[in-house]
Amino acid sequence: MANSRRPIAPAEKNVLDHLEELGDTDPLTRETAITHLEDQKIKPADARDIIEQLLLKGYLYEVGDEIRIPPRP
Repeated sequence: MANSRRPIAPAEKNVLDHLEELGDTDPLTRETAITHLEDQKIKPADARDIIEQLLLKGYLYEVGDEIRIPPRP
């Protein structure tokens, strides 16, 4: 199966794009991600919900306390 991920909503894509801007320089935790998204004018509650959806859909994954972003096709 070429792409088994579920499609994402525009708001989820926006959050994923913002998180990808952070790059691989520091470990990305949920709190770091939420703080960065808040700087991008995304409400913390919305950021938490969208991060959770991206995790459930496979666009993000967690290892310990870190969030990782797998390469997009």
